[in-house]
Amino acid sequence: MANYNVDDIIDKTLIAKQPVKLYRFANDGAPVIFTVNPGQQVGKVYSYLLPGPNRTNIYWAFFDDTNRPYYAEHAPGKFDIKALGEQGALTLQEQQAAAVEASMTSGDKIFRLIKNTLLIGAGVYLLDTIIKKQ
Repeated sequence: MANYNVDDIIDKTLIAKQPVKLYRFANDGAPVIFTVNPGQQVGKVYSYLLPGPNRTNIYWAFFDDTNRPYYAEHAPGKFDIKALGEQGALTLQEQQAAAVEASMTSGDKIFRLIKNTLLIGAGVYLLDTIIKKQ
């Protein structure tokens, strides 16, 4: 499962994976103003509100064409995660891997390359030997 930092969703367009109810106010009791169908754009996220009084979950914040805010409640499976990656958002795992890669010295990278080359070579040699024996 892909996990994202909520700050990395800012300026990304959320796509509905299942029906998404939109609200004028970010609280659990607000009336629904519109429902976005699966496959349609919910909107470009400009902010989010964390759970708090009258909010069980995170609410994503958007602006409509008249510059009025509207909100969608976050829930697992509600939005197309693949679409976030296509827009350049990195998962927490991808960010961690990039940080490890960035912290490696040139010597570490060369050693890793040599080690991987030797392992691949040994694997090819063993596979070749097994095939020749049969």
